[in-house]
Amino acid sequence: MATKTSKRTGETSTTVSVGIRIDPKIKFALDIMGRLQKRSLTAVIEWAISQAITNQQLDTGGESLSSVLDKVWSTDESVRLIKLARHMPEALTYDELRIWETIKATGYFWHRNKSGGYNPETGELTVFLVTDNWETILQHVDRHKGSSTIVPLSEADLIPF
Repeated sequence: MATKTSKRTGETSTTVSVGIRIDPKIKFALDIMGRLQKRSLTAVIEWAISQAITNQQLDTGGESLSSVLDKVWSTDESVRLIKLARHMPEALTYDELRIWETIKATGYFWHRNKSGGYNPETGELTVFLVTDNWETILQHVDRHKGSSTIVPLSEADLIPF
């Protein structure tokens, strides 16, 4: 996937170029829709995908994919993964799941209870600690990708002395 940034100074909007293969009949239909709607082919495809996302119902809670995406989307990759793990864990890829499980297994990222322990299922995650250590987390998960178990990060990995 290629990301294209606008050439105008100060503008942060990006678009992503995606190559797709479609049936000639569907391409013809998209061209006709574009003529009828007075839109470019790209605009018709974006509109059609938007409609599909809005109409896609999720199995859990009957929410639309669109409403969950509104809760999950962030321009920050670490925040986006955390929100996806909380709102739609079934959509995590294997690699994302390894990252999330590493975060869950690392006590440093969680508020401790009175006895000094933490519970990632019910506890509160300190998001800024994950964000601040995101590259370290990714490197750690990559280093241990061959492990059959999740290897938590140690505080020595996270706190520079």
